[in-house]
Amino acid sequence: MIFFCFLLLQVKDVLLFIKHDHNYYINRPENKILQFYTTQGNKIILYYLCKSALVQNEEKLFSSTLKAFSILAYLYSTVLAFLLGPTISLVIDLIQSNHSKEKSLPVIVDYGVDTQQYFYYVFIPVYIAIFIVAMVISTSYSAYMLYVQHACALFAIVSYQLRTIHILDTSSLINLKDHRLLEKYKNVELSQEEKEKIFRKLLLCIKEHKNAIRYSNLVESLFAKFILAQMFFHIICLSIGGVGTVLNLGNTDEMTRFGSLALAQAIHIFILCLPGQRLLNHSEEVYVATCEVVWYMLPKKFHSLYMLLIARTMKFSKITAFKMAVMSMETFLAIIQTTMSYFTMLLSTI
Repeated sequence: MIFFCFLLLQVKDVLLFIKHDHNYYINRPENKILQFYTTQGNKIILYYLCKSALVQNEEKLFSSTLKAFSILAYLYSTVLAFLLGPTISLVIDLIQSNHSKEKSLPVIVDYGVDTQQYFYYVFIPVYIAIFIVAMVISTSYSAYMLYVQHACALFAIVSYQLRTIHILDTSSLINLKDHRLLEKYKNVELSQEEKEKIFRKLLLCIKEHKNAIRYSNLVESLFAKFILAQMFFHIICLSIGGVGTVLNLGNTDEMTRFGSLALAQAIHIFILCLPGQRLLNHSEEVYVATCEVVWYMLPKKFHSLYMLLIARTMKFSKITAFKMAVMSMETFLAIIQTTMSYFTMLLSTI
């Protein structure tokens, strides 16, 4: 009970953090960046719940992410595929009035009663429980992805501010793809007062980078145990699903059930790793933007502060499985390779 209360407090802190950020940027040009990421998150959830078509013509930065999020809709189809075999057999038996054939449930359960005699009393709660578990998992994944999405937005804002730190006119959002504009301002002679303004912008960048790091650490602490438990569960289920698929190659129904189960676990692992990889990429982008800062426009007495900023941005924010593994594409490939080893070992013992 204490653990769940602590977890609720962490979720509350994350939501309050997000609310504060939206209020902070509401009247600033960077609000467009934040709203862009928020809109992407809303589209992800809308697609996930409604299974609508993907929106076309999005920025390449989010294309791979949207594809990964769209795969979440596969969760329910795999649940249906897992339940399809026993359900079709049951319907056929009811149509043919074949009451003597032994009925099967999607999973093995023990309620302390004869499951054949009380089949329909057991059948309904088992199916309801399976869909409830799927809903809980999908809700947790949605929250995880959206919270990480906000962290990516914060780092994107810091990267933007660092790349435009030498442009004093910040009344509107500057197009970072307009390289001629960025180079134009780099060659402008600045007064001492304008250099002081650039320095104040640098201090603001440091403050907001620190804010992004705090939020990322908060999200990481919230999901670290959840990710570790999910990883352990998915690796085991992936190995079992793979073995079950191979052992039932002649049985179409069972092969479909175990095959969909194994594929779903691989997709879940991918979904857990991808947001972590995106956070790493956005955090690394801050370091790249810091290296591109026009440091020579800063007063010499502030160069040491700029060097400290470079040193800090070299330490990237990340999502971990309780500090045991960093969520990234490299981890995803390592997990798949490890799972294949378990799969081979299980096959050799059967």
